[in-house]
Amino acid sequence: MTTPDPLHIANAAQQMARTAPGNDAVVFGRVAMVCMGLMAAASVAQVFQSLLRDLNRREKGSQGRCR
Repeated sequence: MTTPDPLHIANAAQQMARTAPGNDAVVFGRVAMVCMGLMAAASVAQVFQSLLRDLNRREKGSQGRCR
């Protein structure tokens, strides 16, 4: 079984929000916003992880040259 894609879930929730009545539309809209927020947070975390990895490599490289 494959894991669901958060962007697909957000898109489906937005489409359901357009046709849902009243409070249901609000719930579907919030689900879509949460999914998009999770994808944005994952992207930011991935960028920070790669930056930290690069900084760590540079730190290890500079320590080796000083000795």
